[in-house]
Amino acid sequence: MEFNIKFYKTATQKPIDDFILSLGENTQIKFYALLKRLRENPFGLKDCTRKLTKELYELRLYYSKKWFRIIYAFYQGKIIILLHGFIKKKKRTPKKEIKIAEQRLLAYKKTGGK
Repeated sequence: MEFNIKFYKTATQKPIDDFILSLGENTQIKFYALLKRLRENPFGLKDCTRKLTKELYELRLYYSKKWFRIIYAFYQGKIIILLHGFIKKKKRTPKKEIKIAEQRLLAYKKTGGK
C-alpha cells in the first residue's frame, strides 16, 4: 500500500522544497531515502517517526551531529502532506514549529488539498 507524498506550497512559497534544498547534498540524499521509506510504509518507521499531536507527526533524521525534522500529516487516506521542516536544537519539538505546521495543515484543508 503506497502513499502519495505531497509537499506543502502556496502560490508564492515552497517551504518544504526550500528546506530540503538548504541542506547539504548528503543530507538531502538521506532525506529523500527516508521519504521513499515513508511513502512505502509510513507505519513501519517507528525508529524515525513520532506522533506530535492528534494530526501531526514528525519525520526524524540525525545526520552530521544535527537533528533534522519534517512535520507531516495524513490527508484523505493515502496522502501524506509534508508541512514544515526545521533543524531541531532543543530536546523537545518547539511549540512554534508545531504551530507553523498546524497553520499550514489548516490552510491546506481549506483549499481542499490543492
